[in-house]
Amino acid sequence: MRRKRQRGNAMVEFAFTGTIFLMVWIGTVQLAIGMWRYHTIQYAAKTAGSYTTLHGSNCSTGGNSCSVAIKDIASVLKQNLIGIDPSAVTVTFNAMANDHVTVASTVTCQLSGGGTPCLSNTTPWPPSSNNSPGTDIEIKTEYQLKSTLATVWLPGFTHQTILF
Repeated sequence: MRRKRQRGNAMVEFAFTGTIFLMVWIGTVQLAIGMWRYHTIQYAAKTAGSYTTLHGSNCSTGGNSCSVAIKDIASVLKQNLIGIDPSAVTVTFNAMANDHVTVASTVTCQLSGGGTPCLSNTTPWPPSSNNSPGTDIEIKTEYQLKSTLATVWLPGFTHQTILF
């Protein structure tokens, strides 16, 4: 008699604990994907910043031709955004004034897709007035991560000094 009353007990217990376990598991996977994408965005911004700092006004000495435009930096950025949709990435290029704090010039564009596309922007960057060694540049990226649980903006940022 007692055995008949316990029938289905395991199924009820699984319904309570299984759904909680499943939600924790999905949340952990989504968090891992978000962190991987955050790291990728940050790495791409740092790499594009390093590329830019090596192409300042003194880069063309010794017969080198190294004028850099927004499209060149955006191309480096896009190559390093492995697994991320470039149409969901907004990029802001800032050239800093001599005080290393004030923004002297700004260009904002979409990496690809709608809006102002970076990959076709032929504007020289940094501008010739802020292209000498010792001046600073910033590259900021924003990526909209749409996951199952939430929509989050993932930033990427680099602030570097022009070397050549």
